[in-house]
Amino acid sequence: MAESENNSGEQLQTNEALALAAQDEIASVMQKAMGNMSNNSTDQTPKNTSPTEELSTEYVQPMQDPYNKAITYLENHNILQLFQQLTASIVYTKPEQPLDFMMQEVEKMKKEKAQEQKS
Repeated sequence: MAESENNSGEQLQTNEALALAAQDEIASVMQKAMGNMSNNSTDQTPKNTSPTEELSTEYVQPMQDPYNKAITYLENHNILQLFQQLTASIVYTKPEQPLDFMMQEVEKMKKEKAQEQKS
């Protein structure tokens, strides 16, 4: 029992030593990186401004999430409802030529929509 406690204590000390070494290494790398950033930023400062002046930045609009953009398009054009209707029709009628059937259904929908717009 005493031997397992001794091994556990040694393991804990080893883990703590590794953690401290990792923290020191991270701190060292961060200091180097921050030093490089400050050196680079002073090199990029225009000659007619003081180093304490902030450089002006131009605002750039964030890109719209492509997934949400696609969903919005599908909703605006009722594409999801169109496919639900086509799928339900195909499952109900089980045509021999499903592609031809879908084409005919879409043509019917186009004619119905054109008639609605005339009214």
